[in-house]
Amino acid sequence: MAASGVSTVQERGTALPILITRVAICIFAVSQTMLSPLITQIGAAFGLGLGGSGFLFTAYYISNIFFCLVTGRIIAVIGKRTAMKAGLIFYALVTFAFAHTHSFAIACVFISCMGALATFIEAVGMDLVDDMSPVDAASNLTMTHGIAGIGMVGGVVYSGLMLNAGYDWRTIYTMMSVAVGAVAVVFCIVRFPKMHQSAAGGLAELKHWFTRRELYPTYLALFLYVGAEGAVTGWMATFMTTTLGYSSLLASLGTAAIWTVVTVGRIVCAGLVGTRYTVRALVSFLCTVCVIGILLTAGVTMPILFWVALLLVGAGLSALWPLIASTALDAGNNGGTVMSLILFFGYFGAAVIPYLIGLIGDAAGLRMALIASAIVFAALGLVVRFVMPRSVSEKRT
Repeated sequence: MAASGVSTVQERGTALPILITRVAICIFAVSQTMLSPLITQIGAAFGLGLGGSGFLFTAYYISNIFFCLVTGRIIAVIGKRTAMKAGLIFYALVTFAFAHTHSFAIACVFISCMGALATFIEAVGMDLVDDMSPVDAASNLTMTHGIAGIGMVGGVVYSGLMLNAGYDWRTIYTMMSVAVGAVAVVFCIVRFPKMHQSAAGGLAELKHWFTRRELYPTYLALFLYVGAEGAVTGWMATFMTTTLGYSSLLASLGTAAIWTVVTVGRIVCAGLVGTRYTVRALVSFLCTVCVIGILLTAGVTMPILFWVALLLVGAGLSALWPLIASTALDAGNNGGTVMSLILFFGYFGAAVIPYLIGLIGDAAGLRMALIASAIVFAALGLVVRFVMPRSVSEKRT
């Protein structure tokens, strides 16, 4: 159901359009995680070490912060379905170009475009599904992001398996571009129900939602969550290899295990949100699980307990983002603009918090870095429980 609580489209005949839209959202998720196993090989292709190669991560994410702010305006001007078609087509073209460039500077430009387009696909896709779905925003977003979690796992597994089979990074990205092109073709063929046109509010609309004081705690919560999630999932593999002595393969499987549980947890939580559970209660519980899981990964010495702790981390992360984001979407009737702000504050957190956690790791070790991440999740729980307005956090989703 749309954020206003009133369905904006007929509910019949939406199953296939929702499915193909969620498949498109999976592309965003694959894009975020497939780079990590390939980063060393890509850097070597351009004669770079780890430091230079790591700039590809920066290039990918920095465009997300700015591009997500214009997504709502683009949706308002050209429409949601047209926006998704354009996003998928351009993503396929840019990915193909990235795979065949021989200049690192140009590669950074292309991967920055990939990051921006992945964010665009996510925002437009979430807005499309929100309009077509007959269920409420929290349950809808939780299920959609649960399916996106398949892409998170798939990105790591896809790159790892292809590398293990002897393919190089250029072939891997070329095949990705072909797959995205195929999804774009299917998306263009599938018939979508008629949907309302988002208001073309532009900067005025963006300013309106940016200055809604009751949403400030939600924006802060998104900043904390996405940043802390990026820190935990980003540094966990390094912690496993450098501190615990695991192989790179097992470290990758550890990260994949987290995302697998995130996926399952989001799908399960999609069925829990309803008359019995409030956003406040679920977020508080999941933050507690996160804190316990992260502290255990930093402190336990028995391997079996460590892997159990990893699963706890995934369970805690599972539904936090969609539950928090739903409190903003339910506050208004311009899903495109609100979703842009949701993504903006999230990516802002992703650009800041993992870097700060990394500085802590340099100064005091990765165990302390993980403990610092747990503190951020504890702060997130406190924001939702004590700062977010009760009319929002105690909404029975």
